Order: sequence, then structure tokens, then C-alpha cells
Amino acid sequence: MRRGSVIGPLILIAIGVLFLMRTLAPQIQIWDLLATWWPFLLIGWGVLRLLEVVVQAAGGRPLSTNGISGGEWVLIVFICIIGSTAWAVHRHSWWSGGPWRGIVADMGENYEYTLPETTASAGKTPRVVIEAFRGNVRVTGADDTAAVRVDGHKSVKSLSQKEADDANRQTPLEVLSNGGQIIVRTNQDKANGRLRVSEDLEIVVPKGATIEGHGLYGDFDINGVNGGVDITSDNAGVRLQDIGGDVRVQLDRSDIVRAVGVKGKAELRASRGDDLELDNIGGAVTATGTWSGEVDLRNLAQTVKFEGQNVEFDAVKIPGQVRLSGSDFTGNDIVGPIRVSAQARDIQLTGFTQGLDLDVDRGDIELRPAKTGVPKMEVRVRSGDVDLALPPQAKFDLKASTDRGELRNEFGAPLEAHESDNGNAGSITGVVGNGPEVRIATDRGTVTVRKAGPEDEKAANEKPEKPERAEKPAGERVEN
Repeated sequence: MRRGSVIGPLILIAIGVLFLMRTLAPQIQIWDLLATWWPFLLIGWGVLRLLEVVVQAAGGRPLSTNGISGGEWVLIVFICIIGSTAWAVHRHSWWSGGPWRGIVADMGENYEYTLPETTASAGKTPRVVIEAFRGNVRVTGADDTAAVRVDGHKSVKSLSQKEADDANRQTPLEVLSNGGQIIVRTNQDKANGRLRVSEDLEIVVPKGATIEGHGLYGDFDINGVNGGVDITSDNAGVRLQDIGGDVRVQLDRSDIVRAVGVKGKAELRASRGDDLELDNIGGAVTATGTWSGEVDLRNLAQTVKFEGQNVEFDAVKIPGQVRLSGSDFTGNDIVGPIRVSAQARDIQLTGFTQGLDLDVDRGDIELRPAKTGVPKMEVRVRSGDVDLALPPQAKFDLKASTDRGELRNEFGAPLEAHESDNGNAGSITGVVGNGPEVRIATDRGTVTVRKAGPEDEKAANEKPEKPERAEKPAGERVEN
């Protein structure tokens, strides 16, 4: 620094004061102070520099041609870099929720604490709100209670027992009553940002309760409540059973969403989901998102609207089953009108009624309508084979065509195959009785029309068995 400058000594004094504060008053967060107020170092430096110039001018001394020396500029650059980094680490999501937080939080060991049972009087039909937290929660409805009871255990990942004990004291479990609303609060946001606090909660609520849950990371398991359920989470597995009201689930990421025995409607959304299983839903179903695993829809009593990755599906109801697994789409006993739009899917539909609108980019199609009658069908395939098995006594008006492929009329008269001159295109047409229009077209593929045999009728009318599914352990998800 330039000779005669008071800046250097003042910086040494400031650093000494900070270390003295850390020694005499360790409760003061020096890092927080520096991260927030570091620009005042530059402001103070500039003010002092200006005062030096004024003093020099007043004393008649010649002014320096350089207001700030080269060494000082280097120091200013370092202060800016360090200050900006400190502020970003302190305030930005790098620390609070991003990769830096994950790296630090994964260090240390887990310290476990038992949560004492906490109870709040709730009446018979409370609204129970579980505030945003990290961990798993199981909610059970009980007939013999008018209170909300919560217990469980807490885990703190820390580098020391003392730090974990401090975090445990800072994050008490609270069950608060506010009129007809009960709030379950874990206070995890009050813990040191470097620590990872998670809790597994067991909650018993009155049978008539309505549940609202908010999570950061962890599973929700809710069983036996007559009210509705509303779940939102950044990353969660959700398992619902015997729910008397409507269900709404909105997730950023999920390994599984399962709902069994819901009397109301179900609205489900997952930005990145794996498995979806819905069984015995009384109300309308809407499921949207990217479901990369298995989708299993069974016994859905009202309208169904599914929007997934490269596939959309609508139906009036599903007394049977629809499954999406890998590149396969299979459905049995579906009441239409049915609409399916897909990019790359092999589709097999059996036992369907009341109309079909099918549009597929690439994939082979097998269609076996119910033996009670052939519904109106509009099927378009850009690349793939189509196999249509019609009941022998059905009535219909058929036109099935291919632009480039084979024609196979295994149904017989009165259907006729009409091939083009070059043999690469043609159609199968015919009218049997006074029935609905059946229109099938593939740009590239073989079209087969045949009479349904005993095996086709059996497949079209039998109830599929529920597939065995390996249960994924709770909490096994990749953090964002």
C-alpha cells in the first residue's frame, strides 16, 4: 500500500475486532455478518481514501497521480470475490438445497432421538395440516378418538453429539390447535443449515379427518380417513388406502403413487414419477406427468384421463384394467368412447365397448372388441401391424387399408380384399348387417381381419389377475 495511507492499519484493526468478537461472543454469527455486510468494507475504504485526499489538499501537499495503488486494486478484487462467494453460499440454494448442502449434510453420523407423544383435542372432523418437513409420515384414522396423537423418532446427521443435541432442541415437535384445524409442525427450518434433520412420524387422527400434507423428502402413508387427502412434496412416495373423500397428489418426483379404495375423485400429478397404481376409485380420475415405470389402472368407476410420457388415454370408465409397462399398452374391459394417442407403443385392447379412437405413430395393434357388439372404431397407425378379431355374429361396416404391406382377410365373406396393381397397398372392405363404421389404416404394416375364436373371447371377458409388484423401501429416492 502507498506510504502514509491509513487503510492498511484500519483493515488490520477490523480483522482483529472480528477475531475478538468470535472469541468473546461465540454466539454471534461472524460468517453471517461478513456474508451480509461485506460491501461496507469497500464503502468505508472509499470514504477514507476520499478523506485522505481532502486532508492532503488542505495541507498543501501534492496529490498522488494514482488514487489507489496496484496492490490495493488486487486486495479489492480479492475482497469482492470472497464477499460474493460468502453471500452466495449463505443465501443461495447451492447451500440451502443444492449440491453443496448435500455434500456437507452427508458428512458425519446419525444421532437418533425419540419424539414424546404429543396430543391435541380435535373433534370428529378436523383438518390436519402437516407442515413441510423431511421424513416419513404414517396417518391412521381411528373411530374411537376425537384427538390427534403424534409420536415417532428424529434423526440428526451431524459431525458431533453436541451439535446434534442443539439441533434437536431447536426443532421441537408441535401439535397446534387452531379452531377446527390441527397443525403438525416439526420446526426443521430452525436447525443449522449444515445439518440434516429428518423425522418419522406416526399420527393417529379421528376417522372423519381431512389430511393436508406438505413434504420436502419422504413418504406419505395414509389409511382409513373419511375426509379428503391433499399431498404436495418435492420428492415422495405416496400410499393411500380407504379414503372417503377426494384425493389430490402433486409431486416433483416420486418412486410410487398408490391409491386403493378411494370413494371420491383422484387428481394426480408427478413431474418425474416411476410407478402409478390406482384400484377401486369411485370418482373421476386425472393422472398427468412423466411416469417411467409401471402404470396399473383397475376398477375405475368414472371418467379417466391419463396424460403420460408419449401417451394419452381417455375412457368413460374401466371396470377391468389398463396397464402401461415399458413400450406396451394393454387394456381389458374398458367402457368408451375410448381415445388413445401414442408415439411408440404396442397396443392390445380386449373386451372394449362404446367406441374407439386410436392414433399410434409406431407399434403393433391387437384389437378384440367385446362379444356383445362391435363399437365404432377409428384406428390410424403410421408404422405397425394391425390384427382385428371380430365376433362371428357381429354387425359392422369395415374398411381396413394399408399403404405398404400385406392384407389378410381371415374373416371370409362378405369381406373382400382389394389389392393395388403393384401389390404394396390395398384394403379389406365389407358390410355385415347394419352396424357401426370400423375404419383402420396403417401406412406401413400388415392388416389382418379375422373371426374371434374361443381364446379371443376368453381374453376379452376374463378379469386379469393383479400383478405382483416388488415393494420399494420407503425413502429410497434420489434427491434433486
